[in-house]
Amino acid sequence: MDSDHESDDRPPRRPPSPSKDPYVYTLQSSRHASSAKVCRDFVACVLNSVGQWELADTAALCTSELATNAFLHAEGDSVMLRVVIEPPRFRVLLYDASAELPAAVSLPEGDRLRGRGLGLVAALTDAWGTAEGDATGLYAKGVWFELAGKEGDAG
Repeated sequence: MDSDHESDDRPPRRPPSPSKDPYVYTLQSSRHASSAKVCRDFVACVLNSVGQWELADTAALCTSELATNAFLHAEGDSVMLRVVIEPPRFRVLLYDASAELPAAVSLPEGDRLRGRGLGLVAALTDAWGTAEGDATGLYAKGVWFELAGKEGDAG
């Protein structure tokens, strides 16, 4: 019986080896009242997609705090959000155009409605801090936090 295709006698292809480089997911958003929701949903989606659903709620809350601070206190028309995955660590960075660094972290006394965001971030994450602006010069600084995930997952 004749065949219209050639047989493939080559050995099967090997799957690509996993990358040792971090996975980076980036979102650029307008600096708008809706930015906090867009940014927190993006971070939750990324973490859920890489099997780190146990971190998604904490990461979403902390991202919302950073994005809200950028909306209320920063300059410029946009923010840039980066999720960097280097298992077992997950880092979320939010860049804005303001060079002013965030105030020291301390939870306010009493019933004050403002000033609790970075205190929550500090209390809920493994580490947090500030970073220099992005390489393009569009953003003056970044504020970041890290969470530890499960070993062997992500990516």
